[in-house]
Amino acid sequence: MARRTMAAVAVLGTLSLAACSGADAGTSPAVAADCKPAHTFPTVKPKTLTVGVISSLPYSAVNPVSQTWEGIDAEFGAAIAAKECLTVTAVAVGGADAIQSLNAGKIDLLSAGAYITPARGEVVGQTDPLYYQYTVTVSATPAATIDALRGRRVGALSGAAYVEPLRAALGADRVREYPSTSDLLADVKNNRVEAAVAASAEARYQIDKSGYSGLQVTRLVPGAATPDLQPIYGVDMPFAKTNTEFGKALNADIAALRADGTTQKILANWKQDDSLTLNGK
Repeated sequence: MARRTMAAVAVLGTLSLAACSGADAGTSPAVAADCKPAHTFPTVKPKTLTVGVISSLPYSAVNPVSQTWEGIDAEFGAAIAAKECLTVTAVAVGGADAIQSLNAGKIDLLSAGAYITPARGEVVGQTDPLYYQYTVTVSATPAATIDALRGRRVGALSGAAYVEPLRAALGADRVREYPSTSDLLADVKNNRVEAAVAASAEARYQIDKSGYSGLQVTRLVPGAATPDLQPIYGVDMPFAKTNTEFGKALNADIAALRADGTTQKILANWKQDDSLTLNGK
């Protein structure tokens, strides 16, 4: 979701899940009886924050071994739920029905490292950024501009916000689409494509996870040739557009998490606390 056109628990911990398949993925521990929420707003279920999870690490996923909800978004969800005295229930959703589940009142939040965009804001509620993502290239030799990619075989994640601008700038036949970032980076490592264009957090996470050496991650600098290739995106967890009180509470909680240092701690847990990811500049 981050790249597609389309908890009361320890603040920095993960949420235990009962199962990783089916509709209900799991529920966090009960909230203390004397807990006082920071704000008042309606939720799908009383005293519960129901979160739809699309698996896409490092943003959010259900770990198939430990059966825990984990990722950057999961830690933000835990921190927000703790402020609002809510138990968190994680619900597995697919990309095709994610927005429908949100607007149909089945979930309160959608967790997938979602980019904040004007188009998405027409159909769902969007908050202030939790953190930021930017477009990078991954290659054996640094490629910081579109011009540096010309003539190369380039790969990108299918459905990514940057695919069409890349195709327009480089030619449709020069851009190969992949179903996952892990598959894409494996082909860069094995020289099946010469460069990948990807989201910053995903690229760094997958390279670290796979133990790839010799690959350079370089920010793709914006240029006149690609006016539609937005270089930095705010990331949030979308909510139902009609639940305005919830949106206000989320923004207040997000501001509080930045002010007390929780945001930076969460990002540091995932090795993503560089200035651009933290502040967007």
